[in-house]
Amino acid sequence: MFINKLIRNALLGLTVVLMSALSDGDVFAGADARALLKESESRHRTKTQQYAGELTVVNKDGKIRKKGWKSFREGYSGDAKNLIRFTDPPEVKGVGFLSLSRPGGQNPDQWLYLPSMKRERRIATQDRDSSFVGTDFNYEDMEEFDHEKYKVALQGEQTVESQPCYIIEAIPFEKSGKSVYEKKILFLRKDNLYLLREDLYRKGDKEPSKRMILSDLQQIDGHWVARRMEMKELKKGSTTTVLLKEIVFDRPQAAGRFTLQNLNREGGD
Repeated sequence: MFINKLIRNALLGLTVVLMSALSDGDVFAGADARALLKESESRHRTKTQQYAGELTVVNKDGKIRKKGWKSFREGYSGDAKNLIRFTDPPEVKGVGFLSLSRPGGQNPDQWLYLPSMKRERRIATQDRDSSFVGTDFNYEDMEEFDHEKYKVALQGEQTVESQPCYIIEAIPFEKSGKSVYEKKILFLRKDNLYLLREDLYRKGDKEPSKRMILSDLQQIDGHWVARRMEMKELKKGSTTTVLLKEIVFDRPQAAGRFTLQNLNREGGD
């Protein structure tokens, strides 16, 4: 009798604990979302990545501008170093951009090099929502997404471009530095946990301010990669599309590539 009573009490206590935990949906949703994002990072992390980009900006009136750049990355997500060098047209050739992640989840250090000035310019906090070299990307958009800088919660599932996706809400932690966005909604493909869409909400907006769509997924050197990135400014009606070419993963990068000294070398690599 005494043993049975102990068992009943233990089962009752466990039931109460489980019911209490299940009633707190945010805790479990957050944990599930975090686990998905960690697994996504684990699957898609690479030591390095480089590619040539063909960039097209179409404004609301249909005017088209094209640019070319080369992109180099070392590390991934919260420890990434990025260098971009524009190659054409002549008016932007040699323009360079350097982004270096900072420890503790703080905003990265970023600089823009302008050949006309013969020097770099540090990107200030108040400039994070400024257009990146005349595109629909801003300087925050140029950062690698780091889920550790966000409170995340699983919002459900939705089909995007015929692919079932997890929907994850990501709200920036205040301690991670000032963000342009109040929240981001991520759409992760269920089968390979690759990001297919990102809805970006500026502060106070009830509808997405911007939308990034990643498509033309291919496997290169055993890694999934979207060869097409499209950023839409939904209020302005403009779109920037980047086509990735000559993609290479895990190739050792040149010593000193991700430095201010290299950024200042006119003409780039």
